[in-house]
Amino acid sequence: MKEAALKKKTLQWLIAFGLMCLLPLFVPVGWLRVLIIANFMAIFAMSWDIMSGYTGYVSFGHNFLIGLAGYVSVLLVYHLGFPLYVCLPIGILAAAGGGLLFALPTLKIRGPYFTLFTLGLLILLHRLVITIGAPTGGTRGLFGFPTVFVGAIPNYYLSLGLAILTAFILWYIGRSDFGKVLKGIYLDEDVVESSGLNTVRFKLHSFVISSIFAGVGGVFFIHYLGSIAPETVFSIFLLMNIIISAVVGGMGTIIGPFIGAYILMLILEGLRPVAPGASRIVIYAVIGLAVFVLRPGGIYPEIQRLLTFLKGLRKG
Repeated sequence: MKEAALKKKTLQWLIAFGLMCLLPLFVPVGWLRVLIIANFMAIFAMSWDIMSGYTGYVSFGHNFLIGLAGYVSVLLVYHLGFPLYVCLPIGILAAAGGGLLFALPTLKIRGPYFTLFTLGLLILLHRLVITIGAPTGGTRGLFGFPTVFVGAIPNYYLSLGLAILTAFILWYIGRSDFGKVLKGIYLDEDVVESSGLNTVRFKLHSFVISSIFAGVGGVFFIHYLGSIAPETVFSIFLLMNIIISAVVGGMGTIIGPFIGAYILMLILEGLRPVAPGASRIVIYAVIGLAVFVLRPGGIYPEIQRLLTFLKGLRKG
């Protein structure tokens, strides 16, 4: 990417961050907590996107990485009394190692076989955590361990900073030559391979990058909640939120999943007063499906087209 274009985009990211920093001045605490969850969901969706959205290798096991990072960090602080500044990076490293475990057996697998394998890893870790029992808390989980910050406003700024930093790094990677190769793998992996590029190496790197940022989101999310349980990190609902955020926002764009996470979390919370219980989830899923059917490319490409159209009108 040219230096002038990079400086322009960096300025845009900084402006977006500055504007979002003003939200606590106008948003009630209850909604601020919704935005905190939206920030973490954005991190999860963007980390999923750099792997699945860019390469076309759709993973149903992203919770495996989030849960692995969260449990490793929590077990160290809960049972061994390690300080948070030690536990958090170790949890992220555990997710990166999990990404290698995730990738190495699957690099030659394509299509539904890859998806089923990732789902199998998720189910395996889920059952293992429950079976271990006392150390992990079993089905009940663990709670009462330290959090990074206390209060909605500090946690909002922490989660926002992590989300914006993740977005900028992954966006930059996606716009680089590396990202273009990943998009090529999505379009036709055999053609990329025949051009002399090692697609296995590129996929491995994308999986590890995805795992690192899933780990970042996982450790800070769990230490924000102050509790961890199998049904929190390994739930199908969390997986559905991650994938729907990416699909609705626009797969293979990074910015799209960021926007999608915010839209879907606001919809979920907005439906709470009018559609409590399971009906809220059904309506939410229908909205996600409708957007996918009507705009299969996602919302972000539509926003780009609109901005291009308006720019053309101003020039005209």
